[in-house]
Amino acid sequence: MATAAGNVSRRTRRAAPVAPAPAMPCRHAAVALAAIALAVAAEAAPAAEAPAEKLAVKRLFPAGGAAGSTVVVKAEGAFPRWPVRAWTDRGGTVWKPLEEKGSFEVSIAAERSLGVHRVRIHDEQESAAVRRFVVGTVPEISEAEPNDRPQEPQAVSTLPVTVNGALDKGGDVDGFGVDLEAGQTLVAAVDAAGGPGAPVDAVLEVVDDRGGYRARNLDARGLDPRIVFTAPRAGRYVVRVYGFPAAPDSTIGLAGGSDHIYRLCLTTGGFLAATLPAAVGRAAPTTLVASGWNLPADLAPLAVPPADAAAPGPGARGPAAIGPIASGPDATVWVGFPGVAGAVEVPVVDARLPIAAGDAAAAAVEPPIVASGVFAAAGQEFVVRIAATKPRPLLVSVEANAAGSTAEAVLDVRSADGGSLLSKSDRDPPAVWTPPADGDFLFVVRERRGSFGPGYFQRLVVVLAEPGLAATSDADSIAGKIGGTIDLPIAVERLRGWKEPVEFALLDPPAGITAEPVSSAAEGDSAKKVTLVIKAAAAYAGPIAVVARRVPAAAQKDAEKDAEKDTEKGSGKDAAEKNAAAEHAAPVAVMCCGKEKLPVVWLTIPPEKPASPPAQPAASPPAQPQGAAP
Repeated sequence: MATAAGNVSRRTRRAAPVAPAPAMPCRHAAVALAAIALAVAAEAAPAAEAPAEKLAVKRLFPAGGAAGSTVVVKAEGAFPRWPVRAWTDRGGTVWKPLEEKGSFEVSIAAERSLGVHRVRIHDEQESAAVRRFVVGTVPEISEAEPNDRPQEPQAVSTLPVTVNGALDKGGDVDGFGVDLEAGQTLVAAVDAAGGPGAPVDAVLEVVDDRGGYRARNLDARGLDPRIVFTAPRAGRYVVRVYGFPAAPDSTIGLAGGSDHIYRLCLTTGGFLAATLPAAVGRAAPTTLVASGWNLPADLAPLAVPPADAAAPGPGARGPAAIGPIASGPDATVWVGFPGVAGAVEVPVVDARLPIAAGDAAAAAVEPPIVASGVFAAAGQEFVVRIAATKPRPLLVSVEANAAGSTAEAVLDVRSADGGSLLSKSDRDPPAVWTPPADGDFLFVVRERRGSFGPGYFQRLVVVLAEPGLAATSDADSIAGKIGGTIDLPIAVERLRGWKEPVEFALLDPPAGITAEPVSSAAEGDSAKKVTLVIKAAAAYAGPIAVVARRVPAAAQKDAEKDAEKDTEKGSGKDAAEKNAAAEHAAPVAVMCCGKEKLPVVWLTIPPEKPASPPAQPAASPPAQPQGAAP
């Protein structure tokens, strides 16, 4: 096995000669005999029952598949019962358990399936942790070992392709040979920490047939590398993948393990890095233009319908080249272009979507806005003129690296005369900024290093800084029994001055699962943390959602203020009651759960086991006649 750290020498140890045992005094002999007696008694006693094996999934391999294909996926782990079922957080895939334990036939829809699918393997007794499965746009293959030696890489003869691989052990280095013509541009992109969620900080290299390094990259999209390489001469080039721990530790050497999976896309054709705008509208259609490498000159823009025009729920919608547009304030959509490798995830927003330019004299726009652009030249600046008023604070952020961009974006807010009012980078959290006066202000975004290219996009977000509420739970899954209760702790974060009390409750719970709403006061301990007590009267295995709603009193108070505008007292009272009921019913926050921040938590209530029949006493042997032989 080739390693980048080299071979570690080991010293052989010579066994020590065995000395004759000394004579054993009587007292020591007695102790030894007693120990032997205890050991014999222990062996004679019935063995303690071994702990039951738990359902567990360490990884899914391959970690993805192409849209429109059917693949066999191995869920590696422990399966005390088989078959089991698979739940996903969105549509687009169907998981069918096969006869072999851990194996699934996964049918991937040709339309509206792109992007990350979160998969939970479960049965009626328990569930495994969520794992990720990624649907891509080009054909896929799996890594074939051995491919560690630079002189013996795995040959990849057909492009574009996505290779599903794994760095199975420490020091693992995987190589893939690609034949290129002089002047041909290869895009090689690893998806490991991003899509599959692997705990690896991958490194990507291109080496020529003489062993010379031609390119190397560590972090192009978060921790995931990408190389755009133009061959100086015809020949075979080796693309090598290895990695380090995503969370730095004391390990010296290359990382490896069963969960160190990756997806390597290789193409000499079009590759998508970003879209303009880098968001889609919720209430209006959006036309997206591709940004990337080797894109066809006649590649048409992609029309995305408004999210509000689609049927409710997270089901499939939109054109074939996109994924499902989920509902909710944090909704996103995966976008791909026909005949182009790669897909990108963009947010669904309630805002104007201007394309940022460099013209400080452009007409002012009012927030909310999401202005995006791709840095196409060294030192380029994007300028957006925004009209703002002093009493209304704004929530300001610039998104780049965390959104999958290679850029390190920096934002400066300037007055009309050029004075600096606010400065922040894309690594900073959103800032609440209050304009010092009414007027127009310049929001200027630049790349910190002056770098540029198709993958260097930025997204400027300026919205009204309204009070908000966030609710989270560390629990990925919870379990109980019929007739029992389950405590679900909920952390409450009050944002930008939210002072109203709220109550947390189950949203459309399944039959037999109930919970009394629990209140979170505006102040005190419950303002930051509450516990929802769930009661189980029936068996259930599936997701449940928890939402925060305004308490009836607060909703009634605001509704009465609105109703005062009505000149007729009677109708005003009726309107207040209707508005109060609507405001109380509308969720102000959905609890996000576990590491994946899913809007549901998994609940398992196993069915009751049938009662065992009472044990029958052993029959007595028949009486022997007197004088008979036993």
